[in-house]
Amino acid sequence: MSDSFFSLPPPLLSAPSDAIAFYRNTAPITYVMLRADIAAARQALARLDAPEVVLHDGEAYVFLVWLMACWMNGQTALLAADDLPATRAHLQYPWVGRCEGNALTVWSNDERKAFPGSPLPFDCPGMVVFTSGSSGMPNRIFKKPELLYREAELLQQAFGSAFPPDTRFVGTVPHQHMFGLPYRLIWPLWAGYPIISEPFRYPEELGRLTAGAHVLISSPPTLKRLAQLETFSSPATFLATFSAGSPLDGSVAAACAARLSTKMIENYGSSETASVMQRIFPDGAWKELPGVTLALNECGCLKMRSPLLGTDDWFQTQDTAVCDENGWRLTGRADRVAKIEGRRIALDAIETVLLALPEVAEARVAPLYRERDEIVAAVVLSDIGCAQLQALGKSRFDRKMRQSLSTTIDRVALPRRWRYLSTLPYNAMGKIMSADIVRLFERQALPPRAAISRSAQEVVLTLALRDCLYAFDGHFPELPILPGVIQIDWALRLAQRCFPIEGRFSGLRQLRFQRILRPDDEVTLTLRFSPEKKEVRFSYASKWGEHSQGCAFFTNATAASEAIR
Repeated sequence: MSDSFFSLPPPLLSAPSDAIAFYRNTAPITYVMLRADIAAARQALARLDAPEVVLHDGEAYVFLVWLMACWMNGQTALLAADDLPATRAHLQYPWVGRCEGNALTVWSNDERKAFPGSPLPFDCPGMVVFTSGSSGMPNRIFKKPELLYREAELLQQAFGSAFPPDTRFVGTVPHQHMFGLPYRLIWPLWAGYPIISEPFRYPEELGRLTAGAHVLISSPPTLKRLAQLETFSSPATFLATFSAGSPLDGSVAAACAARLSTKMIENYGSSETASVMQRIFPDGAWKELPGVTLALNECGCLKMRSPLLGTDDWFQTQDTAVCDENGWRLTGRADRVAKIEGRRIALDAIETVLLALPEVAEARVAPLYRERDEIVAAVVLSDIGCAQLQALGKSRFDRKMRQSLSTTIDRVALPRRWRYLSTLPYNAMGKIMSADIVRLFERQALPPRAAISRSAQEVVLTLALRDCLYAFDGHFPELPILPGVIQIDWALRLAQRCFPIEGRFSGLRQLRFQRILRPDDEVTLTLRFSPEKKEVRFSYASKWGEHSQGCAFFTNATAASEAIR
């Protein structure tokens, strides 16, 4: 052991036993209960005899108990954003949390280590988070608890005076990354505010909150959906709403501020840097957190010194910015430059021109390096754009879009391939990864989907046909329908992702096509796996009834379930 020590958040040591730390499904959890659960979790983790564990649990309270227990035991917690098979294969450590196959899913209260009243010796990084960055490759970022506590202390100094002690923190963002974790969990735990444990994934769910003061931790995609709701009401009072992950549109911020009667605060930072600066809408300038020093390098990119970095060295970012009498203004990313036909193409510039078109509501472009190098565009259309797409058809509308850009954008930079979506592929942190845009243009891209229900041998999915118009190309210009061969291909490939089917596809039987599938159909795909018969039955259905069905059989199939990717 080194001579370094780990301190607990003050409320864990000094808060009255009957003070409320969490609410789980509206039921209060006191500090005496939290301390007992952490002590029991320590005992369970100690039996693993593992210096590093992967921590994944969707509920904030359970997650925090495991995290605190890891730190108090001197173990490093690796925070996994999901528990997909590829993630499990990459992280070959004991997994802790409530999901299938984990080494520990619950703790027992039978045996408890004594809850310490003094700092603990600590000789490990404490926590590892993963960031994919612009390259899409996972990178490990090591964090010590002291840095998270320091961030919580700075946030409390900056904003806490406006929050009464019984203010509840509620989040629509996951707690397993470097916005959700410090803002939704560590800050309120450090300052003694009660935390609402369950996640609120959709803005409509905020209407279930009870009366009282709340702080909302959210992201631009959720806030945009909130702004677009026809009606919204909640008995809760929102003293402040914090947003991070991607730029927050000013009109969205204004709509949410009015709808929630809240102060809108945008955070700038990253997994590496933690919080750097905030701005308060509508007209607030970016303001650094106490102790943060900002400067620009020779390329106009931000660099910083910060007490949250754990070092006195400058940290260099790829975010471009300018500073004037009104403060700092972020202008883009220096690394969003692609090389096409030997030319350097600024992706931000293409998106700026696209967003100025009346047909476009949102847009993201990316380089695609395949047989030829080209720019591709994923676009959410406005009502005007949707009407024109329907009237012209995709091929003619693609040409119209390119012509609209040709007077401003160089020929080499014009997007050659287009996808029209109902929403851009934001991840849980409110970011759009270049790899996810590129994935939309794979020759055999699967449709966007969501699982309605899932069991070991049956999965029901909703498919967003309107977001994969490429599948309808050529079938037919006046009456686009989804070809049967694509329906079969999707069913087989999704079945192989849902179930670990060993062996090869052997054939089809009982194949029937009863109704055509159009781009606007809201369709569900049901997959049923029978390991005994070594077959998968599939059926496409909508409000109109069943569209198609069939049975695929395999050799050497075995049963188990796998999460949809």
